[in-house]
Amino acid sequence: MGIVYRAVDERDGKTVALKVIRETEVAGDESAPHVAEARVRFTREAEILQGLLHANVVTFHEIGEEDGTPYLAMEFLEGRPIGSYAGRPWTETLPLLVQAANGMEYLASRGIVHRDLSPDNVFVVESGGEKTVKLLDFGIAKLFESATSESLTATGFFLGKVAYGSPEQLGSLGQGAPLDWRSDVYSLGVIFYQVLAGRRPFEGRAPVEYIAAHLNLTPPPVAAPPDAPALPMELVRLIGQMLEKRREARPQSYREITERLVAILRSAGAGAGAGVAAGLAESGDAASPGGTAAPRAATSPTQLVSEKPRSPSVPVRRVAGVLAAGAALLGLLLWGALRSGPGEAPPARSVGPAPPPPSTAQLRITSVPWGVVVSVVDVATGKAVALPSPADTPLPLAVPPGRYRVTVVEPAPGTGRAETDTVAAAGRPALVALTLRPLEETVETLR
Repeated sequence: MGIVYRAVDERDGKTVALKVIRETEVAGDESAPHVAEARVRFTREAEILQGLLHANVVTFHEIGEEDGTPYLAMEFLEGRPIGSYAGRPWTETLPLLVQAANGMEYLASRGIVHRDLSPDNVFVVESGGEKTVKLLDFGIAKLFESATSESLTATGFFLGKVAYGSPEQLGSLGQGAPLDWRSDVYSLGVIFYQVLAGRRPFEGRAPVEYIAAHLNLTPPPVAAPPDAPALPMELVRLIGQMLEKRREARPQSYREITERLVAILRSAGAGAGAGVAAGLAESGDAASPGGTAAPRAATSPTQLVSEKPRSPSVPVRRVAGVLAAGAALLGLLLWGALRSGPGEAPPARSVGPAPPPPSTAQLRITSVPWGVVVSVVDVATGKAVALPSPADTPLPLAVPPGRYRVTVVEPAPGTGRAETDTVAAAGRPALVALTLRPLEETVETLR
């Protein structure tokens, strides 16, 4: 929604990043509502930035307007996105992750949900051999009390980058349900996974594949690339917890995340641990998002997670990486066919005779944007399946085995509609993924 220029403040000669609304700089065919919406976002970003001052958050200088063009003057940064460090040894990248979590703790303590976390918005500045993380771009951030799963747009699309979106942003809570800082924890977990493993936990060829994965699939445990040192098991567990589908199962404060990361560095004898811990102490008075005082970084090592499990050998990691990649691809195609569903316990093992095959099947219906399932009809009999109320997507639905015609419509203004036939087999969930808008429009909006 904006263009960013490198500029000079003529009052003091300082180089700044100058951001202006794109529609006022480039003539286009955007409608008036879209221009007005961009101005609302622009103003909100300025208001948020104006009250922020933290080493791991971009510094805001001023807001103004010139010849009808509003602008933001911000700290000029030279560096690169954190994604460029993906796949490097974890002892090198973990201090960067600590700084990112530290900056997010600061935002959360100010009641801010970023809502657009991606590697591009976690910027690394290198100066004098030191690396400093800066969190960028709060154009779609909202305060907790007003943040919901609806974006500022009237389309119902998730405005952020869908490859890093949390289940809550993608519809797991239903329309209008409130988002909180734990949504950013999930997105940060996806970024951490990518930095540590050199790849994202899920890959897709279309937005709907990412949505299905974030809502339903369990990511393979994070593992270092074959030519990098193995990850400590405590780090693997932490990333897995950040990527839990249920926000209640994720770490319950950013302070918990930073302390666990620092403990891993200390247990590995990494020299960066002490410097990071000192940085945490500077923000130790900030209140945790849960409303209780966050513990200070001066916590004794015995109170931190300091387990140093034995790392697997390189050949084992290589095999595990291949298997994990295969499992992720297969999962995207079957959307949970190997799993009962998020939050469900795995089936108990039995040493007796094999149980009889299940008599029911399951449809797992999702759509981009989210929609309402209006009918599921048994093609053979013409009978409609009873639907729950509400029947918003994503919707799991138990049905007898057979062929079904599924119809989903977009809620008000109700312009989008999609219908498809699918076969539901006993004991194997069937993915029904529908796009209610033209694919080109969907991809462009979710970019």
